[in-house]
Amino acid sequence: MAGDAGGGEQRPQKHKSKHKPKRRMGIRMDMTPMVDVAFLLLTFFMLTTVFRRPQTLEIKLPPSSNKSEISEAGLLIFRVDEEGSLYFSKGLSAPEKMEFKSLPGFLKDKYREDPNAIILVKIDRKAKYQIMVDIIDEMNLAKLSRYSVASLAEEEKEEIKKVNEKK
Repeated sequence: MAGDAGGGEQRPQKHKSKHKPKRRMGIRMDMTPMVDVAFLLLTFFMLTTVFRRPQTLEIKLPPSSNKSEISEAGLLIFRVDEEGSLYFSKGLSAPEKMEFKSLPGFLKDKYREDPNAIILVKIDRKAKYQIMVDIIDEMNLAKLSRYSVASLAEEEKEEIKKVNEKK
């Protein structure tokens, strides 16, 4: 027991063979080309993409010191309820239901009658925002630029319910 250093079980000796076990070579991958390609693609896409400004709706607010009195008799009022139904009335008259697809022609007729017509758009707070945007777009296409936007009051909601009950 020449190679045994301590007491205990004897280890089995490996058979010595003529073939040496092949040493595995450590593989080292150079990541530099991949990083170069990644930065090249990144700069390519940054330089070739079109940067768009967010689409916004411009609303011009009058100065707070400017107060003008408008008679209700000449006012054209559009009302939109919670479901998105559109109603219109002239002055103090009762609201009438209107289809949205007939709005462009209606507004163009109003522009021919009175280019300085004043329009009030009243929308229920639970209605979709897109409806208000569509109405304002149609007014801009009809060249009607004098309008105000407000929320629908409870009394007006009751008026609309009465119009729906009559039909």
